[in-house]
Amino acid sequence: MQKKINKPGNLCFWIALIIECVIVMIDKSAYTNPWEGQLFRLTFLLFCIKVITTRYSKKEWIVIAIVGVLVSISYLVNDKDEVVRAAVFVISCKNIDVKKILKVVLGITLAGSVILFILAASGTFGAMAMTANFGRGPSPGIVETRYCFGMGHPNAFQCMMYMMTVLCLYIYIDRMKWYHFAALFLINIITYQYTDSNTAILVIGATIIGAVIMKYVPAMRNMKWVYWVSGVFVLALVSFSAFGSHTGRETQFMYDLDQILNGRFQYAHAIENARVENWTLFSNRANTEFFDQGFIRLFYWYGIIPGVVYVLANLYLIYQSYQKRDYMLLIIVVGFSLFSLMEAHLISVYILRNYLFILLGYYWYQPFEMVEKKNG
Repeated sequence: MQKKINKPGNLCFWIALIIECVIVMIDKSAYTNPWEGQLFRLTFLLFCIKVITTRYSKKEWIVIAIVGVLVSISYLVNDKDEVVRAAVFVISCKNIDVKKILKVVLGITLAGSVILFILAASGTFGAMAMTANFGRGPSPGIVETRYCFGMGHPNAFQCMMYMMTVLCLYIYIDRMKWYHFAALFLINIITYQYTDSNTAILVIGATIIGAVIMKYVPAMRNMKWVYWVSGVFVLALVSFSAFGSHTGRETQFMYDLDQILNGRFQYAHAIENARVENWTLFSNRANTEFFDQGFIRLFYWYGIIPGVVYVLANLYLIYQSYQKRDYMLLIIVVGFSLFSLMEAHLISVYILRNYLFILLGYYWYQPFEMVEKKNG
């Protein structure tokens, strides 16, 4: 009976997943999607159907109830529904093949990127390059020409290269040879020559190097200190972001660092409610400003409680990466945290920008499933 019920539920899940992926690619283009809100409501409904048609244990329902209360309060206070949508998506992922999800996301992301490139190159829609003052270099910045290949910003294109690199590594790491890693790195270096997106190429390089080390030095996977250090590193990045939101450029060290980061801390500091001393348990509806730093935006947009839950979810994934020796999961969590220090791609209304939700969707119910198997 359960299998029959789950057939429509699983179908709803895959339809919603595809729609969410397409929405992400449309957002990365120069096109403004007038149906975005309606599509979000549709995917939310479809993921809810998947939840309703899925069997959960009593302990899983307790977790779902606690999460449901938290995200409901968050929505009622700050009127941002993406927290609710993200929670329902994560819960709906039970019994869905995580690598199959990631393959679908990779396929749509790659196809979307190619389509946008062709449209821009042919002059049909979008631009191949942008000439503007990107706020880099000596104040007030310099005018540069950087390539975006059909996307709305050069950083957006290199960011999607990072996302596709991560997906390739997680899905195919066991089958990859040294020349596959070299090819991935070379492709990113080539695109970097056109986009000049420093943050993305830095994190891409660190991700590929980390993957190579963990693959070819298997003893590293069993060293508990590697996972502890990774967890501390994530917490340090969050803490440093909070510190930067408070100080801005007030100290010489922060001034020098912010010069390298093109004024990211100064911009966040200029928004009064984005400073750590003004964060609240649940953010208010007026906190809608956009800026690049992901962790500061996380606490500014949603509040301390949702922010802490997100950070704890990252730490939980690190714990699971140790338990399952899923070293690519560890590398993704650390890489995404480093990326979020400088960019805010992962903290947005688009839940499938952040692949941690997909991975959390697989790992959140694993402890309960193991207990069920032990109990027969």
